[in-house]
Amino acid sequence: MTRTNLLLETEKVRRLRKTLHSRSNSEAVRLVIDERLAAESGVKALRKLRKLGGLEDVFNRAPKRA
Repeated sequence: MTRTNLLLETEKVRRLRKTLHSRSNSEAVRLVIDERLAAESGVKALRKLRKLGGLEDVFNRAPKRA
């Protein structure tokens, strides 16, 4: 880890800490960074899956596309 100085809106950080139940501003920021990176990874995987042709509905349960 490295120490970084950030300019953040106090009220937004307070709301974020409350929402995440974090013990510090640093913890809240780290949690949000991790969450965003995980979301981006998921989107990247879904795009790759789409390029490969998507999922196969082996049980024929998905609605048919028009």
